[in-house]
Amino acid sequence: MADLVVITPSRGRPRQFAELTAAVRDTTDGRVEVLGLVDDDDPTRRDYMPRWVWTGPRRSLSGWTNIAAQTLLNGDAAPRYLASLGDDHRPKTKDWDLKLIAAIEAMDGPGFAYGNDLYQGPALPTAWVASADAVRRIGWMMLPACEHMYVDTAILTLGSAAGRITYRSDVVIEHLHPFAGKADMDQSYRESNAAERYAADKTAFERWRDTQLAADVEKLRSGVSEWP
Repeated sequence: MADLVVITPSRGRPRQFAELTAAVRDTTDGRVEVLGLVDDDDPTRRDYMPRWVWTGPRRSLSGWTNIAAQTLLNGDAAPRYLASLGDDHRPKTKDWDLKLIAAIEAMDGPGFAYGNDLYQGPALPTAWVASADAVRRIGWMMLPACEHMYVDTAILTLGSAAGRITYRSDVVIEHLHPFAGKADMDQSYRESNAAERYAADKTAFERWRDTQLAADVEKLRSGVSEWP
């Protein structure tokens, strides 16, 4: 098992996923694994040809991410770090993984680090690395109450409240998103960025922030694992 595993749910984008995998390999000298999560009702699922892909019943972004994280961290030779990158991210900085890991290890405990996506910059960690201990302590990798939107906002909010998140402007992981004018609005984007999805996930995020954030900050700082 690699020291860092990138978790990437994907739907309908085998070409983009292959490009992400190649970009990760080229910038990390092959020491980072990319785990793809593909719905078994995805018509393009057989076109995914990376070395490591799991398929299963259709799930949300956070649903797939949390199941993958739990499986990896409960397995033998669990990775010490996990990363969340979309199939529309492209790492540009050589050794970005080592730089973000170093940023986490400079903290006084487990946490998160993210780079410059050339769109949101420091405002939002659209691609981020988490220490395995951070994920174990809070019991999730992506806020389970949200399906797709606000999951990055939750990481920034939690990390900031706990003093356990670092932004590295010199680490570029470009986000090729339609809202940045760098991709077409396909069906997957339309579904995940629908007004109803925004509204539902915003409500879920705000409820967590107002009722559970303080407890999750304490979990992150306590050293007690909440992982099932």
